[in-house]
Amino acid sequence: MKKLLAILLACTMLFTLAGTAVLAEDEQPQPEGGKKFEGNWAVMGGLVEIYYEEEGYRVLVDLCNNEDWSGVEYEYSCYYVENEDALVSISSVKTPYTSDASTFDRTRGEAEYEGMDEDGMETVFTIAENGSLHWADGHDKGAGEDLEFRNIGAFKGAWRSAEGEEPAWVEFTWEGLDEEKYYYSVYLHRGDDETYTEFIMTGTYNEETGKLECTGSNVDTEDKETYEAVFSRTEDGKLLYEAANGIVMEYDLLGGSQG
Repeated sequence: MKKLLAILLACTMLFTLAGTAVLAEDEQPQPEGGKKFEGNWAVMGGLVEIYYEEEGYRVLVDLCNNEDWSGVEYEYSCYYVENEDALVSISSVKTPYTSDASTFDRTRGEAEYEGMDEDGMETVFTIAENGSLHWADGHDKGAGEDLEFRNIGAFKGAWRSAEGEEPAWVEFTWEGLDEEKYYYSVYLHRGDDETYTEFIMTGTYNEETGKLECTGSNVDTEDKETYEAVFSRTEDGKLLYEAANGIVMEYDLLGGSQG
């Protein structure tokens, strides 16, 4: 009986190891060449958001007409093609929308097309020598023609200081293009309930350093002071508020949508 139990235990261990090996083989690490695509990219009236998810990339393109706030949303599932150094779609969705000018709430219409891309209908994203993102839609030929999306980093939603860090909370809102600069509105709350200070700043993304550089002032109307802050994303997906002691911040699920 002991011999039989030993054999069964050995078989169980083998199956467990084999299962673990299969899972390891199924996991697809993000390709190095594709990492440069991740983040947010902007142009006047347009925004592209690119995320890596398990085996490929999710790409969202939003084109908005600022006159009547109508627009079109595109969503793609893409994979990285090394020999082309590009993201290429395997499925596409195009959905028009209208917006309430007072609340900016969107009403989406029926998808104009949706499903897997046939041969010759793939959408391709590439990065030019000047660092801009180019979009060639396989269905809407010419939709992205002459558009050069600039990298604006991956700052979005609300973040709070990690456990053990100095109390701090920050919220990023993408505003758009102003005087040839892409910028964010940044609201920072620092300190506990008795000593907190609030700051309202404008943030611009530095493509060379990958950091969001912010300048503004405190909310105190009687004693306003100029304040500067720098934020960057860490390799493990957290946010670093580069204050004197380097406050690490985590995404706040209750504060907004993931960045």
